[in-house]
Amino acid sequence: MPIQKSGWNRLLLVTGFLMYLGVTLWLYHGLLHTLLLPTGMTEISVLWNYAVFVILVSVLFLFRNFIPNREIPKLRATWQNFGILLGSIVLTFGVAYVVWFHMASYMESLMQSKIFPMLSLAANARFINALLGIVVAAIFVSIAVWKLKGWRLQSFSLSWATGLLSLVLVLVSTLLVIVQDRLFSVKNLAFPNGNLVDVLVIFVSQFFINGLMEETYFRGYMFPQLLAWVRNPYLAAWIMIGFFDAAHIPQSIVAGHAVLSWWQWLLCCMFPYMPTGWLFWAIYYRTRSVLPGALFHTYITNWALAFLIN
Repeated sequence: MPIQKSGWNRLLLVTGFLMYLGVTLWLYHGLLHTLLLPTGMTEISVLWNYAVFVILVSVLFLFRNFIPNREIPKLRATWQNFGILLGSIVLTFGVAYVVWFHMASYMESLMQSKIFPMLSLAANARFINALLGIVVAAIFVSIAVWKLKGWRLQSFSLSWATGLLSLVLVLVSTLLVIVQDRLFSVKNLAFPNGNLVDVLVIFVSQFFINGLMEETYFRGYMFPQLLAWVRNPYLAAWIMIGFFDAAHIPQSIVAGHAVLSWWQWLLCCMFPYMPTGWLFWAIYYRTRSVLPGALFHTYITNWALAFLIN
């Protein structure tokens, strides 16, 4: 019996992912092992990261019959829209450079000053970080909301099914962190600690400055806009994720002390050792909404990060 078109599409998708995974593991195992993993990670760590990715994407697959198959926002492929996207990308990297290279020491001093004595140091740091970045978040969210126009209601919706999906993803990632701690003895934080006020301050502030901003701009706006030109969702996703990972390079340099050449950073963006960008895109692609990914993004960034980073 011949394979139907949908069957061929799935076969090509799985084959493409396996080839992508093979290239990634080859890069980190051989050519770039000592160049791209300066923090002590190994190829086993990269393999774990992609295994976690497959597990969490499998959760999305289990929800395929509960979430309506809605359209991706259709944005026009015009020179004006190209200029707006290009300008926003330049602004993204400019802001990332200024914040991480020129304000890192100032932010650190504010965090240590405990301006808000009712909060713990961790909650105080997240809150100050949010205050410094709220204008940045407003700019990028405003660009996305402005360009989405008639797709705003769908792009910021949260149904019972997508809410349940977010909760299941949180629970699965928490379990994976527990397994990770036992296998690798990394002592990652599986559950939020501290009092309820601290947890709420950290989550709410990071939701607006990190989760919502990044998901709205990269997944909600950049991906549909790129799709209008390249016409292939996986190619558009790869380009978008490359920009997403590249926007975190200043953070890696300042916080992770990772200094690489331009071609090493390019390979890191195209074949990341921690495929969170692909995961966040998969959540958006399944739900067609930025809110499930923003909620999950915020949670694993601050607590149950199931991916190995050291």
